Amino acid sequence: MSKVSLIRLSLLGFLVIAVVTPSANATRKSVVLGGEADIPNVQTNIEIQELGRYCVEQFNLMEESEQGNAESIADTAVLNPLNFSRVVSAQKQVVAGLKYDLRIEVIQPDGTSRMFDSVVIIQPWLHSKKLLGFTPVATPVY
Repeated sequence: MSKVSLIRLSLLGFLVIAVVTPSANATRKSVVLGGEADIPNVQTNIEIQELGRYCVEQFNLMEESEQGNAESIADTAVLNPLNFSRVVSAQKQVVAGLKYDLRIEVIQPDGTSRMFDSVVIIQPWLHSKKLLGFTPVATPVY
């Protein structure tokens, strides 16, 4: 066999191997750069549960501040703030930092539970964490 034939045969062999062998990335779930990604095992993820607790605490502080400005200290929301129960689901997105969309279960002052959707941005290089939104869910879906 000539040297040219061996080179062609080798190239053909590499081509067959490349086509037949699945790449490591082909077996993984595709993620769009900058897209939202579900966070697995939310119930046992201590960092996510603490982030949910932070959201509820910040919401309570904002409510207290708004009511203090309105001089209605006797309002029951200030005296009985929402209590964190658990984060039910979470998604993460890379933006100018990390944006988390959390569905949080809270216990209301009357003892009933309710779901809220929360948005938080974390910028570690600025040591910044900010609650952007905390809205009640009309029809809770677990």
